Amino acid sequence: MVERMYDVAIAGAGPAGASLALRLAREGFSVALLDAQRFPRFKPCGEFMSPEVLPMLGELGIRDELAKLGAREVRGMLLHAHGRRVHGRFVDIGMAHAPYDYGWAIRREMFDAELVRAAQRAGAELLEGHRVTSLLRDPDGGVRGVECSHGVRERRQVRARFTVGADGTRSRVATELGVRRETAWLRKVALVTRYRGVTWSDRAEVHLLENGFFAVAPVEGGDVSLNLVLNADEFERSGMPRDEALEYWLSRTPLLGERILAGTRIDPVRGTGAMAMRTTRQAFDGAALVGDASGYVDPITGEGIFFALKGAQMLAPALTTALHSGRRDAAALRSYIAGRRREIVPRAAFSLLIQRGLRHPTLVRTAFGFLAQRPRMVDTLVSLTGDYVPLRELARPSVWWRALGTREDAA
Repeated sequence: MVERMYDVAIAGAGPAGASLALRLAREGFSVALLDAQRFPRFKPCGEFMSPEVLPMLGELGIRDELAKLGAREVRGMLLHAHGRRVHGRFVDIGMAHAPYDYGWAIRREMFDAELVRAAQRAGAELLEGHRVTSLLRDPDGGVRGVECSHGVRERRQVRARFTVGADGTRSRVATELGVRRETAWLRKVALVTRYRGVTWSDRAEVHLLENGFFAVAPVEGGDVSLNLVLNADEFERSGMPRDEALEYWLSRTPLLGERILAGTRIDPVRGTGAMAMRTTRQAFDGAALVGDASGYVDPITGEGIFFALKGAQMLAPALTTALHSGRRDAAALRSYIAGRRREIVPRAAFSLLIQRGLRHPTLVRTAFGFLAQRPRMVDTLVSLTGDYVPLRELARPSVWWRALGTREDAA
């Protein structure tokens, strides 16, 4: 059994894990970044990054590289439901100013690989093909690293002063810590693929269905990323294979299906589940959870990458302070927990509220009828999903006066 000691061991090299590794390696810490897969690798995702993500990409030093790779500007969102269509833009809301009036979309295999390379350049050690199987514990129960499998025979211990679970919605670290809870009423399945040769604008689109939704975004190279999210019960009852299910639901969504099927599918239809999960704690003696491993809500609002990068941005200084002071207790990470309560928990609750509303077709139909008459309200909703608007801005009467007006009122 191979063993080595690090300052921090991070399970999962997606956006949360890789960006955390990059930030910590820059501070001079020894970091092991483990992932069960090898890069570049496909990752089911909406592949959209909100306007608030772009400044963080600059901080991480990869924005220029992603631009060179062809990241597409996404200038707002079209929402379709019950024969109505509304369009929202990223605009200033109250005292909150949009850092950019667009977000970005790029293939996750390109984004993740670039972020991993940046972490390696900063000094993090990437351990690909290492699947975490269990946590290593001190006699007092504190976490002291991970045991993982590598290849067919090798077992490896990676010891660390702190261990971070950034290993997604099925997080082995969160499971081992006993804090992972699935949200049963949000049990969904996502079918993900890409198409080429589809005429598309510079906006993302969401098409609401009776039991789910399509989300589509333009990605680099002129292709589009297509996601179909369905209630798991609906998908299971159909008994259809993924390809057939995707084409069936496209045929029932003609405004989208006719455009998509005029192009050519260039990727397999891949599936993923466990679309909602929460954790009862995120900081422990010698360990922490970040990104999807710390909690996840069905991504109709397109905020998954923001949650991942923001969580890492807040966890890095908390870990830095703890490591410099020689502390390993959960209380040493209190600034991270406070940041989550301030920045992530309210937005996740907002996403959950949207999900509850979508379960009531009459409510959705009424809401879309109202939004069709108040386009600036759509701007407000879309800007909230752009991650730069604190929910407290909704307490300002001026925000509501603006939202209830028409766009022409501002002319």
